[in-house]
Amino acid sequence: MGEFYIYITMEVATSRISVTTGKSAGIDFGLKTFLTLSDNTEIESPLYHLKYLSEIKRLNRNLSTKKKGSNGRKKARLKLAKLHARVANKRLDYFHKLSNQLAVEYDYIFIEDLNMDAMKRLWGRKVSDLAFSMFVDILEYKMNVVKIDRFFPSTKTCSCCGYVLKELSLKVRTWTCPACQAEHSRDLNAAINIKRVGASTLAGEAVRAA
Repeated sequence: MGEFYIYITMEVATSRISVTTGKSAGIDFGLKTFLTLSDNTEIESPLYHLKYLSEIKRLNRNLSTKKKGSNGRKKARLKLAKLHARVANKRLDYFHKLSNQLAVEYDYIFIEDLNMDAMKRLWGRKVSDLAFSMFVDILEYKMNVVKIDRFFPSTKTCSCCGYVLKELSLKVRTWTCPACQAEHSRDLNAAINIKRVGASTLAGEAVRAA
């Protein structure tokens, strides 16, 4: 037996949450920490697919044992499809609640223009589970989102003095600026730089990608 959904729609003047807070934030996306905001707020990754991975594997194994064309195979396929739908619905519900929260707390959100293909090649299935692009689409629908150039070295730039490192390994989570000795958390430093560049772009100022 299939699932039933009830959709309630209403007509409103605007799709965005109209709240003026005077606050804005830069956001850095990550694997363990889903979002790191420039005000040092951290939001952990939900990773719903990973949470249900053992059950997904079990249902996949069960499906593989069923004879093609049999009622048992149809039932096994339906169970697996329902689980995937449940995971997708949980992720979507989380994204809507999180985007509503951000839209209420901030006037502007600044993010990097993500290169999803490169991220998938680097991190694989986890990026698909996190669904950054889906979250950004939902966020843009609800509030003002400003994207900065993906090639700006937000992670490698010291948010205190502007010094730019030549290299910074992905394994390095904290680093010390060799110019001003400021100590940085990798993700927080990037979020601060993203906010600064985004605010400058919004004001019409030229920002150089070092």
